[in-house]
Amino acid sequence: MKFVTQLKGEDTWQEITLEECLFKTETAGFYTPGTVKKLLEEGHAVDTPWSIFKKAED
Repeated sequence: MKFVTQLKGEDTWQEITLEECLFKTETAGFYTPGTVKKLLEEGHAVDTPWSIFKKAED
């Protein structure tokens, strides 16, 4: 499964690994550990003050 991220205010999405995504969301303290992967797999976007993360469309 692939994931993408976008800086808020930007128009382009960049591919990101799940590990990078978890580091920037859970390890950074924005989400409870163990929640982000499930949200992404269910098709939800994960939002932080600076970025948006989501599952890449096939």
